[in-house]
Amino acid sequence: MAEAIEQATGIRAGRVYWRSEHDHLYALELADLGRGRPSMAMVYGFWDRYEPRPPEHEIDADLLNFMVWVAGITKSMNPSDVERVTEFAYKQTGRVQTNWPEGSVLHTPEERFANLPDFPYEPHYMEVEGLRMAYVEHGSGAPILMLHGEPTWGYLYRKMIPPLSEVGRVIVPDLIGFGRSDKPVADNAYSYKSHVRWMREFIQALDLQRITLVCQDWGGLIGLRVVAQMPDRFSRLVPMNTGIPDGSGVTKELTAWRQASQRMRQMDVPALLSRAILRRALSNAEAEAYGAPFPSKDYQTAALNFPRLIPIRPDHTGAYDNRVAIETLKTLDVPVLLLCGDGDPNTRGAEKVLAAIFHNANPPITIKGAGHFIQEDAGEEVAERIRVWMASMPGA
Repeated sequence: MAEAIEQATGIRAGRVYWRSEHDHLYALELADLGRGRPSMAMVYGFWDRYEPRPPEHEIDADLLNFMVWVAGITKSMNPSDVERVTEFAYKQTGRVQTNWPEGSVLHTPEERFANLPDFPYEPHYMEVEGLRMAYVEHGSGAPILMLHGEPTWGYLYRKMIPPLSEVGRVIVPDLIGFGRSDKPVADNAYSYKSHVRWMREFIQALDLQRITLVCQDWGGLIGLRVVAQMPDRFSRLVPMNTGIPDGSGVTKELTAWRQASQRMRQMDVPALLSRAILRRALSNAEAEAYGAPFPSKDYQTAALNFPRLIPIRPDHTGAYDNRVAIETLKTLDVPVLLLCGDGDPNTRGAEKVLAAIFHNANPPITIKGAGHFIQEDAGEEVAERIRVWMASMPGA
């Protein structure tokens, strides 16, 4: 076994690093105690100090994959035997689990989404790492992927879906923890990189190509990172009231919101949206639609955790990965339409940062009288600007 590991890793002593399917960093450390071969081995997991330890079932799955790899290179056992031993251990002790434990994921009752105003679309579901990810789609052609942020869901894009479905296949997913999608209850189920990973896997599962990305709030923080990881799948970008923060230049308003949200034990989503919409008043039915995904605070783990995941210092988790992503984004030739509401203090100035990143970006277009939730304040206007912009592209 020692010789097989030495041959597979290319070292007799030292560390070999790898990232797992869950995007966690591990190291296999080998030691040569003078016998001319690896005589001791240890596996280390590295978690960012600003993030909780990942869910146990993810770690168990990663270590199972490692043991299957060891079995495969040493030929001393059948890799399938490792999985059988794992199943036996779980039945005997309940301590080895590679899927979400029973009761750890909530599903919002479907009846809470009945009779939604101006949102007649039937949900589709995609399984991502054992979680149901809901989405709606309308129209045909090249995909227009529209990503929401916090604490909303796909309902936010209801004014933009009809006009944009005339020029493409509109796809509007609910992020994990929001809308009709599954909602893990544990705080440590959510991280910046897990949301990015889930969205990446969603795009791969639908095999989306030539994507026009429309993103706002956390939809941009997640979506732009995904663009940097798989740029060949994207053909146009429309960031709105969003950014890709590297821990610098955070507004005092965003810092205040982050602090205030962390004192909340429950988020009154209908009231929050009603206060944030500037151009008109939400109807009671519309406000209730935003609260539909959250029958109680138990369903709000993702919404309450999102603000603290924003990298507000250069050493915060996500900041380094965003800096890496930014360097990739700077090299892309993808056309970019930058839109922003002039009544959004939380992301003020972010559009100028994005304009400096994307060399194919237009000068930012300010939508007068629109706030953070630009889709509510100016959805029809924004959709028309996107349509005109797309039509101006060569070959449109």
